[in-house]
Amino acid sequence: MKRYIVTGILLLLVCCIFATQNIAAKIGDREYSETEFEQGFAAYLEYQRLPQELSKADSLALYERYFEELIAKYIYDHAIKERGIQLSLYELEEMIRAHPPKSVQSIPELLTDGQFDQAKYEQALKERTDFKLSIMEYARAIYEYRKLLDTIRAEATIDEAAIKSEWLAQTQTADAQIIYFDYTKLDSIQVDEAEMREYYQDNILDYKRENGRSLYFVRFAGASSREDFAKLDEMQAKSDSLYLLAKASNLPDAAQQMNLTLQESQMFSPQDLIIRGIGREPDLIQKAFAEPVGTVLEPQYNRIGDIFVCQIAQSAEEYYIPFEVVRGTLELRLRSIARQAAMKKIVHEFIHKYHASEYLDAAQNMGLTVIEQTDISLDSQISGIGKVDTLTKTILSTPENSFSPLIENNGFFYLAYVQKHNRRSEEDWQQHKDEILEQAWQEAQNNHLDNWYRQQKSELDILYPQKLQILQR
Repeated sequence: MKRYIVTGILLLLVCCIFATQNIAAKIGDREYSETEFEQGFAAYLEYQRLPQELSKADSLALYERYFEELIAKYIYDHAIKERGIQLSLYELEEMIRAHPPKSVQSIPELLTDGQFDQAKYEQALKERTDFKLSIMEYARAIYEYRKLLDTIRAEATIDEAAIKSEWLAQTQTADAQIIYFDYTKLDSIQVDEAEMREYYQDNILDYKRENGRSLYFVRFAGASSREDFAKLDEMQAKSDSLYLLAKASNLPDAAQQMNLTLQESQMFSPQDLIIRGIGREPDLIQKAFAEPVGTVLEPQYNRIGDIFVCQIAQSAEEYYIPFEVVRGTLELRLRSIARQAAMKKIVHEFIHKYHASEYLDAAQNMGLTVIEQTDISLDSQISGIGKVDTLTKTILSTPENSFSPLIENNGFFYLAYVQKHNRRSEEDWQQHKDEILEQAWQEAQNNHLDNWYRQQKSELDILYPQKLQILQR
């Protein structure tokens, strides 16, 4: 839960200067008229240096944050009064010295090389009484809130013995031998053309697209050698001539007249980033859908210096990506599926054929990969495997001198023989004790503050502004 430390807390006092009329919002015994609340919100935006013209979503989010800060201010003000929180002159002086308000950190006289200079700030506090008094007056309310929050946090407690016991009980690392059932090693399993075509036909709707276009194009290859560079002007002149000729008739006829090779791209949609045969050209795709069929487009230059002269060739309300285009990815996918199925069968037979005491020898005899690794932790990268959370978690929770359950992750299977757990010792505890307890204190204090705030808020009579009421349902 966010910490309800009020930003710009002094600004919120602006809300108190208007007389209460019709009640638009209420926090405890504090009521707000609609005019008062809206003017307070406008002042809040001005203080935050935010435009008063915002999107509806941004405005609503800021409106909610503003009201939550009003609630926080009400809770903190009442808690300060009830608890008798006061700052002595010495405490206030120490706080403004140790924690300079943000508003003073941009004063030009207190900067060195554009950065706030603490030494200059402390010197100004010492030499300029008027400056120190103005800072003290400005910051008093803020530091009273800080003292309140520190007081509440200090009420938290921790059980050091329980923390130590829990920490020592946790396994730090483990040593294990891992049998790796890697389906990618099944090189003998392939898929043929017939299987791929059958899959393509069975899943033809996966390859259906709407609103397609294709392009006629002539490609002028970019420079790849000194000789090519010498011909750049000639190539550009030739592409310009083709473009002008195509504009006068059409690209197929112009290409034929100039004895240039004409190609037609595959169909593509507005959502595509690549035109097959041309490459990654989102600008060209946008142009292809901005003009009617038959339009000759201005020459297109790609990143490697190629020049394309194009004409919008065809359009279609719907089309199917051709088998030839997806053949490569289909082969990889179906081969992966077939190998995973085969490996799953091997794993099943392995588990049922061998006793756990025989696993390692059997794996070696079958040519399976066996990885031996020490000091495995939750964040470990396993050699030859990588970082697999389910694998490391299972290893750390498996008893010593025993096999883990079968582990599956993305089609890969693992069996891990846990040889040894490396547990934390008293020496480890003494080495890390301070930082562990410090972290526990911080968590306990923050949780205590959050719980205190929730409790205080739950006991308040709150009427949310109409704009926010729907969010509270």
